[in-house]
Amino acid sequence: QMCIRDSLSSIMGFSENEIYMMKIAGYLHDLGKLAVPVEILDKAASLNTEEFRIIRSHTYHTYRILENITNLETINSWAAFHHETLDGSGYPFHLNKGELSLGSRIMAVSDIFTAITEERPYRKGMDKRESLKILKDMAKNNKIDTNIVSEVEKNFDEISKARERAESAAEKDYKEYRKLFQE
Repeated sequence: QMCIRDSLSSIMGFSENEIYMMKIAGYLHDLGKLAVPVEILDKAASLNTEEFRIIRSHTYHTYRILENITNLETINSWAAFHHETLDGSGYPFHLNKGELSLGSRIMAVSDIFTAITEERPYRKGMDKRESLKILKDMAKNNKIDTNIVSEVEKNFDEISKARERAESAAEKDYKEYRKLFQE
């Protein structure tokens, strides 16, 4: 089953091996959230400044957890740099355009696309028009890669369907997992 990262990686010309690496990076990109207290992760209200700082630290923790695993350097950078921006204002390392690989850029756009289009308990997912406006504005402001956003626009329906399939599969897996502990 293809998710948005796989779909975008394929569109951007990645090899089968690179697409597989992107899939792994996608599974690991929020690993650092294990270092964030559950009270912050599950908080329904707005986060205060300190809580926001703590949640933002998840990318740093992801990087540190994965950095000592042999041969995982590329996957680690793709996973851990998903909140970095082309203008250097992202986090955790404030990397800029010249320091961010195509894989890291794909991961960033994929993460944003997923965040704004999927249903959340506190809001409805955005439609195509709203989503593309946000992505284009971010690209225009040198936050994310214009070429990747252009490909998202050209392939929006395919990418959106991939996200929906992945979301549905994850929900099904989660329900099955929960059933194990309710019996």
